[in-house]
Amino acid sequence: MIRLTLFVIVIFLAITNVPAQVETIPADHQVYPFLKNMFVKGALKTYDDVVLPLSKEKVSAYLKEIETNRYLLTDVENEFLCRMETKLGIKASAGSYLDQFPSGFIKNYRKYNEKHLYFYRDSVLNFNVDLLGDVTYIYSHQYNDYSTLLNAGGQIYGSYSNWLGFLLEGSNGTQYHNRQVASLDPRVKNSFTFNHTGINFFDYTQGYIRIQKADVSLELGRERVLWGNGYVNRLILSDNPPLFDFLKFGIRYKFLSYDFMHAWLVQPYETIHVDSMTGDIRQKGSKYLAVSRLGINPFPELKLGLSQMIIYANRPFEASYLNPFLFWESAQRSLGDLDNSFLAFDASYKVFDGTEISVSAVFDDILYSALFKGKFDQVDNRSAWQAGVMLTDPVLPSNTTLKLEYLQIRPYTFSHPGIGESLTYTNNSYILGTNIQPNSTMVSVEINYIFPRQWEAGITWSHLLHGKNIYDNNGKLLRNVGGNIFENLTLYDSRTAPLLDGDLEKTDNIQLSVRNEIIYGVYLSVIVNKSYTSSGSLSSSDYKIYSQLRFYFR
Repeated sequence: MIRLTLFVIVIFLAITNVPAQVETIPADHQVYPFLKNMFVKGALKTYDDVVLPLSKEKVSAYLKEIETNRYLLTDVENEFLCRMETKLGIKASAGSYLDQFPSGFIKNYRKYNEKHLYFYRDSVLNFNVDLLGDVTYIYSHQYNDYSTLLNAGGQIYGSYSNWLGFLLEGSNGTQYHNRQVASLDPRVKNSFTFNHTGINFFDYTQGYIRIQKADVSLELGRERVLWGNGYVNRLILSDNPPLFDFLKFGIRYKFLSYDFMHAWLVQPYETIHVDSMTGDIRQKGSKYLAVSRLGINPFPELKLGLSQMIIYANRPFEASYLNPFLFWESAQRSLGDLDNSFLAFDASYKVFDGTEISVSAVFDDILYSALFKGKFDQVDNRSAWQAGVMLTDPVLPSNTTLKLEYLQIRPYTFSHPGIGESLTYTNNSYILGTNIQPNSTMVSVEINYIFPRQWEAGITWSHLLHGKNIYDNNGKLLRNVGGNIFENLTLYDSRTAPLLDGDLEKTDNIQLSVRNEIIYGVYLSVIVNKSYTSSGSLSSSDYKIYSQLRFYFR
């Protein structure tokens, strides 16, 4: 009886001292490509990355499953797996940067184990405080100049009682030398402080509070959300737009999943002159995005999804679009047909170990009477679609991944009549999906390889064809062919819009990237990008170098 009692106590302590893991792993974390590779390879039975990020608990469960199949992994993949398990605290205990400071600081820091500036663990609370920052160098041949960015900040994140997750992150940076080159960095490009005040500072913040119980989650926050199953580009939500605030809900049950998000977007503000006494005032209209997806996985190799999206603006948010269990197209008609609605479909199938195919489509407008009469070029048929294939081991050599993808966005897709960009598929002038204008096609090829000692390399080539609207020498629009998301269809435009009509522009882009984790939480990355663009008799080329030393401990 004494032995049995001691055994029960040990098991109870083991269970109750497992750290809570409700917080999310950021959508740009290196663990996600690894999980995808392991699923296609066959070391992971099931994996769904159509909507990211995932909770730390979910990611940890995936890594533990791969651990049971590590005999399928190469030495390099096993090394990568150990790194991810260490970072997520699955194997080794956490430590502080300041342990044994100052005498043992260097020795302690060189040891590869989970580290934080400060952390606290018990059976209820998992609390972490980290510093973050980077030094970034950018060179542009177009400007024949460079810029240097210095950025520093911190984050507080963790979970409480295995049901509540939280994150608070903020940073401030400064730019030196050429401001135009500095704007090639997305953080600077999206910074109101940098672009509208004229000073050389840029700032960034994100955070959330998240509740999870079993397979049901609810989150109010601001963090990067990716939505779509593209291998190279995501049609619904990509990393192109600035971060936005949202309310997000998710539920999983066996082979079914449902994700819902209502987001508060931004329209560019406008300045209005009131009078000589009051002066100028700035104001902006409201803008919202609602998106939901029903996912069905009949068996682990096949994933199907149906999504609905709606953009609405210039009024308080609608209760109808806060209702996750409603057909919004019908609802918006009952509200006066004022909004911009979309329907999307996605599917992926792992044919066999080492090979997966995927397809997705977004329908902006469909005119069935024209669709089935050979009049697909009617402006009322607006859609975007992509198809791709992903290959990895055992089809390819070990540690190699190849992604092929074709993308097509028909004329006028994602645009919509309205005041300014109130109903376009954008956030603060940035396309919510992939950063490609309508009336375009693109072929992309991406090859990635992981080396020993934490080196990763990739090369991406893309060939973009874009039918541009036609303008005179003063920039006045002469002919609208649906090639600009901010120039919607009007009564004066043609009712047919053939794909790639207009001023055809061709762009070839090749990008080489190399990344290495020098020591725990310190990453060195170098990206070299070369592009060549031609339109008629005009042509131009550019190359950019982006080098960064980043301090990030998650």
